[in-house]
Amino acid sequence: MDKRTKERAIELLVAKRSDPSISYADIERKTGYSRRQLMRLSKRVEQLGPEGAAAHGNAGRRPATAATDDEIRYLRKFKEPYRSITIAQFRDIFIEDVIENPDRRDDVERYGLVARSRSWFRELFRREGWRSPAQRPERARGGRAAHPIREPMPRRGMLVQVDGTPYDWFGNGDARVLHIAVDDATTEALSGCFMPIECMRGYARMAERMVRRSGAPEAVYSDRHSVFRSSKGGAATQLSMMLSDLGVRMVFAGSPQAKGRVERHNLTGQLRLVNDIIRFGIEDYDHLDSWFDEFYVDYLNRKFSFPPAEPGSEFRRMPEGFDYSSVFRIRLTRISRSGMISYEMGLYRMVDGDGVVYDPGEGVRVNLFIDVWTEEMYVERYGKRYACVLCGVREHRKSDLAGNQRGLQDLLRKMRG
Repeated sequence: MDKRTKERAIELLVAKRSDPSISYADIERKTGYSRRQLMRLSKRVEQLGPEGAAAHGNAGRRPATAATDDEIRYLRKFKEPYRSITIAQFRDIFIEDVIENPDRRDDVERYGLVARSRSWFRELFRREGWRSPAQRPERARGGRAAHPIREPMPRRGMLVQVDGTPYDWFGNGDARVLHIAVDDATTEALSGCFMPIECMRGYARMAERMVRRSGAPEAVYSDRHSVFRSSKGGAATQLSMMLSDLGVRMVFAGSPQAKGRVERHNLTGQLRLVNDIIRFGIEDYDHLDSWFDEFYVDYLNRKFSFPPAEPGSEFRRMPEGFDYSSVFRIRLTRISRSGMISYEMGLYRMVDGDGVVYDPGEGVRVNLFIDVWTEEMYVERYGKRYACVLCGVREHRKSDLAGNQRGLQDLLRKMRG
């Protein structure tokens, strides 16, 4: 019974003492209490008085499940390295690293630590004044999402969403772009790569890691960044040529919202990865790049991915001994001049495996390749490979400014000597 009903029953029991016409049956009908409950309550009224009887039996007592002061102090100390962390991640880390960690068993027993509910941790954050960086945007009642929700693909490998997200992952002012691939059917992260800017090499390295781990998907879903789609009509980009070699189709999104799964994964990464970098002792971006692909991808998938609607996979595994470097490389053409080719501001000679210089002939077009990982430059011609050796640097001619006719006349006079 609620508090108001209990107070009403006490009033009637007190009134019964001075008015014998009030019977237990009357009080039963008015309060819903049974006769046995009323007799017990009447005894409490005699012992404690009306106010004491109205109070709950546990009033003033500390709940048996309440956190001890030692437990709260422990959690405060545990929170210190994580200045900005969501309630869900803080609870996850506490349970994984303390409650379920055999090395922390002594702490669990000494401080009375317990794997508490999410609502308990939410109340802890409120009491301690800790703010969670994750806030869900409110939607007007009865309103609809700006973009209709699309059903995910039924099987793994049918569609992979890719995107790049820049962020200062170490909080030291050195932002890097995480190039990431996410399976549409399961939302599992497939691979990632960190680079200073969003670029073709970042996506190419990410794609190679994905193909090595899972296989080649049927299609890749991306935005219209110039890495994926050339501004020159239907011209192929370096990355599109690599994916085409693997038989992967490219599909372009009309807006960031259309790539909702990978966009949400980016948000999850920004909220969680910065704290897991601290938690796992990641030192720099070189360490982060390998650790993310070798460990963190699987760690995230165990937490956030879900089974596809249909069993099976559309990922195509590469055959044994497949040469990934023959796919994931930049493809260019150059014209041979005086036995040399140029790339950016450098002049290069072509050399075979024995160190002999190769001259394809004046004005001959050759195919130049650059490995996306090692950045090794080489020319392939008639089934042979020739390394490119830097032999000179082209001089960059500065532009001159002639603001008027007099200035132009003076400039021409200096050019003639």
